[in-house]
Amino acid sequence: MEKTTVFHLLRFFIFQQLCAAISATCYFPPEFQGEYKMQSTNSGDGVQYSVLNITGNSIPIWGNCHRRIGNNFILMINSGSNSCIRCLHLKLRSKNILQVNAASQESISKKCYTREESAEANCPTELSVQKRTTTEIILFKTKDLEGSNIQREFCPLYNNYNLRYFTTDKFYRRECIGFESDLDTCPSGSTLNIHFRQCLFDNYDLKFDCLGEWEGPNGQMHIALLDNRHFKKQLPQYRCGLYKRNESTGSIYLSLGKDSTCNTDLHNATYGHEVFELVPKEETSWPREIAFGQCNFPEWLIGNWEHARVDEKTFIYLDHNSFKTYTIKCVEKNNSDDKYLVFTRTQCGEEQYNCLKIKKRSTNIIEFQLGTNFSKNKDVFDLCSETNFQDNNWITQGRLNRKLEASCPISGEYTGVIPDNTEFCAKLWSDCRAPELMYYQVSDCVTSEVVEEREYRCLGHWTEGELLYTYTQRKDVASEAFECFVGSIISEKEDIYIKEAGEHCQRLIDPLQYGMKLIKQGLYSCIGSIPNTHYDVTTKRLSTIQPNSASTKSWNIGAQYPAIPDNYDNTIGGAASILSVKYLVSFIIFVNVIVYF
Repeated sequence: MEKTTVFHLLRFFIFQQLCAAISATCYFPPEFQGEYKMQSTNSGDGVQYSVLNITGNSIPIWGNCHRRIGNNFILMINSGSNSCIRCLHLKLRSKNILQVNAASQESISKKCYTREESAEANCPTELSVQKRTTTEIILFKTKDLEGSNIQREFCPLYNNYNLRYFTTDKFYRRECIGFESDLDTCPSGSTLNIHFRQCLFDNYDLKFDCLGEWEGPNGQMHIALLDNRHFKKQLPQYRCGLYKRNESTGSIYLSLGKDSTCNTDLHNATYGHEVFELVPKEETSWPREIAFGQCNFPEWLIGNWEHARVDEKTFIYLDHNSFKTYTIKCVEKNNSDDKYLVFTRTQCGEEQYNCLKIKKRSTNIIEFQLGTNFSKNKDVFDLCSETNFQDNNWITQGRLNRKLEASCPISGEYTGVIPDNTEFCAKLWSDCRAPELMYYQVSDCVTSEVVEEREYRCLGHWTEGELLYTYTQRKDVASEAFECFVGSIISEKEDIYIKEAGEHCQRLIDPLQYGMKLIKQGLYSCIGSIPNTHYDVTTKRLSTIQPNSASTKSWNIGAQYPAIPDNYDNTIGGAASILSVKYLVSFIIFVNVIVYF
């Protein structure tokens, strides 16, 4: 995932502070900021859209950010007796989709209060948002905070399907009888290609670009799409839908609403304005040696990962750079403990032999590489040679179906100054009642005004030489956001430097030269240290197992964090077991870097 540099973030925040017409006392996370489109009208002329901008501290049409209460934001226009104050509930459903809720059933733009207490009393609750008793607006991002076009998203429907299609609108009757039509995602996994054939209308092809997905009601998933039909007709440019997958058969029901909201003629996955019933196509047979092979992947690798799913013989990887789906079959285990000769097939039917190199970094973290060279022939010697791999080009993945959470090796509170602008101070602290969590905050060093807050879940960490790599998952925004940090200790006083290392734990990054220095503070009490705001993020989760936190005592200064039990099938020695205080401190700092970069 592309990250915004600290320099640009700081420049942005400073600019907003200087130019805001009314001083704000809270800020929107960088992930919220940018340009959006939202549905403004839906009439006989079709759906019309208006452009909305979210800056660091303002949504101009609704007000300046005055105060944040969890996912609720108090927005204010003007001041004094003429104030217009409203409370909006903001949820980042995916990188490109922001959901806005207001407690009033009236238009968000029309309803406001003159007193802050009244606005706060009418903030939406998590329950009201879940039950959909609020006013809801879906914002579709078009540009990020730097003005760049949004990145594509991988479509969740990545197989090839035959489909049946029909509409439920009596004024827009269309139907495809039988399953002669089909759907594929070739050449790009970010686009759904639908080919209507033998329908009660002329044959034609349809494309949907995927913008994101998030959890819906009753085990269903919401999906947001860009509808390419809007170029030719008065059809909505943006669509919201619901889909549900039958895990035993692989079949899917997908329904789309009539406009760009998630409620107009959208009742459930089987009943909406447009309905698609998808049945997986019969898989092309694999070569006999592959189909009847005895090679298995290790047990600790099996499960659901960030962009991969693994069973005994098959490794399915969704490459978010090339937007290719690789179905990888185990052919033969190499003499090396971490290499497997594999046979791969993409969603476009491209087949080849390659070598898969896998490293188990901790209980919940793996890294892997596919060889740079591939072959149509089974050449295990050349394909699995070390020369076919790049030393520092790993793909890092976090486990989704975690059975046991990993503790953060950080105890207490750490503070530092943002390297690119010493006007901003950073604080990183632990949660002794939930050792898998840590918190990060950036504030004005003079006024203590908070400009950003983040919450992280630690998935694990490992050491390479004198460096400690830490892999985390954001909890305050869309939960699919994984981030890596690298850190280094420089003295016995526990001074540490940490630096963002990208989504895939980029190597050759020197935290001493480019990182942020964090210093451990004095004695620390757990009481009152945990933020009183809870970020209840609703996004896609593949896990069906409720993780159990390892039982720990409140951390003491210099205490070692608890090791994961040896009898758990995902444990490894070294980085995943008891670390020395030296590396424990290093890990703490990584988190700090995470927070701001």
